[in-house]
Amino acid sequence: MASTYTANTGIEKIGSGEQAGTWGTTTNTNFDIIDDSLNGVLTITVTGATTLTTSDGVLSNGHHKVIILAGTPSGAFNLTIAPNDVQKYYFIKNNSGQTATVLQGGGSGDTVALANGAGGIVFADGAGANADVATISTDVLGDTTPQLGGNLDTNGKNISFGDAGTVGTDDTLQFGASQDLKIFHDGSNSVIRDSGTGNLQLSGSQVDIKGGADEGETMATFVDNGAATLFHDNTARIATSSAGVTVTGTVTIGSAVVTEAQLEILDGATVTTDELNLMDGGSTVGTTAVAAGDGIVTNDGGTMRQTSAATFATYFNANAYATPSAISSTSTLTPGAAQSIYQRVDTSSANITVTVAVGSLAIGQFIVLDKTSTNNNMTLSWANNSAGVSLGADVDIAVGFYNGTAFSFIETIKS
Repeated sequence: MASTYTANTGIEKIGSGEQAGTWGTTTNTNFDIIDDSLNGVLTITVTGATTLTTSDGVLSNGHHKVIILAGTPSGAFNLTIAPNDVQKYYFIKNNSGQTATVLQGGGSGDTVALANGAGGIVFADGAGANADVATISTDVLGDTTPQLGGNLDTNGKNISFGDAGTVGTDDTLQFGASQDLKIFHDGSNSVIRDSGTGNLQLSGSQVDIKGGADEGETMATFVDNGAATLFHDNTARIATSSAGVTVTGTVTIGSAVVTEAQLEILDGATVTTDELNLMDGGSTVGTTAVAAGDGIVTNDGGTMRQTSAATFATYFNANAYATPSAISSTSTLTPGAAQSIYQRVDTSSANITVTVAVGSLAIGQFIVLDKTSTNNNMTLSWANNSAGVSLGADVDIAVGFYNGTAFSFIETIKS
C-alpha cells in the first residue's frame, strides 16, 4: 500500500508493509516537519516575489511557523502561500523595507498587506483558486470588542485609567447594558455617575464616608439597624438613634445660635420634650403657686430670658399709674392705655378747667384729681359730660373710673 500525506503539513503516512528497512528515514523527516511546523523560524532574503511552499514528505520553507522577511527588494512584492488547498497560519514579521502582500493561490481572494516593520498572525483558508488570507489580530488596543473567556487576574498589578476627556468614550469604567453607571476622573474630580432609571445604592453592615488622602478622617457613618452620624473635622456632630436625633455643639438657625444652656433655661437641666412643648404653646395648664423668686420666661428684645416674679411685680407697680407734675392752668389730661393717673391741680392763681380725654383706655382705669388750693375754682369736664362739674373753693378730690365708654366721677372733700 502506497504512502499518503496529511492535508495541511505534508507529513508522510507510510503504507502498511512499505519502506521495509528504510521507514526510519521517513519517520525522522516527519519529525523534522512537525518540529518546524510547531516552532521553526525561517529568515528569507527577499529579492522579489516569494513563495512559501508546503511540500509532501519533504522539508520546505512553507513548513516553518515563523517567517522573517529580510533582504532589500526594489519595491513591494507578493508572498504567496502554496499550494492553494492547504490551511496554514504563520507568524510573519516584515523587515524587508517594502510592503509585502500575502496571498494564496491566484490572489483572487482576500489578501493581507504587511507594511515594512509590521508583523502579525496570518491565516490562509486553503479554499483553492479563491482562497482568502486574513490576519488574526493580537492588537488589544485596536480591537473595539475584546472579550474575556474567564476571570481577569491582575497578577498583583494595577488597571490604570487616565483622565476622561469625554465621559463614556475614553478612560471611563462603565457598567450596565446601557452603560448607566460610570466611574471616571475628569482631571479635577473623581466621579461616580448613575444615569439609569433605578437608584444608586451603597450597601453594607456599616458604610463609612472617609476624607483625606489616606482616608484618615471620618465624614459620615451609616450602621445597619443603627445610627447615622455626620462629622465635622472628624468630630461627630449629628447622630440619629431610636429615640430621635442628638446634636453635639450649638445649633444655628439663620444667624441665631441656640446653645444647650439656652435650651436649659427653664430649670438648668437637660431640656425635656414637655418643657419644649410648654415653650411653644402646650395646652396643659397647672395651678402651681407663684412665689417672688419664681422665674417667668419673657422675650427680651428677641432673646428668651428668665425674670423673677418679684421683678414683674415691681415693673407693674411702677407702671400701673402715673404721677405727673401739678398743673396750674387750663389743660387736657390724656391717660395712657392701662395706666391710671394721680394728678395734682393748683388753683392758687386762677380758675382752671381740666378736660379728661378718653383716649385708648381699659375698663377700670381711674383718675384722681387732687385740688390742692382753696383759692379759686376747678371745673372738670370729660367725654360724656361736656358741661362739666365745678369743684368749689374747698380742697376737694375728684375720682373717675372708666367704664368702657366714658368716665364716671365722684367728688369728695379731703379731711
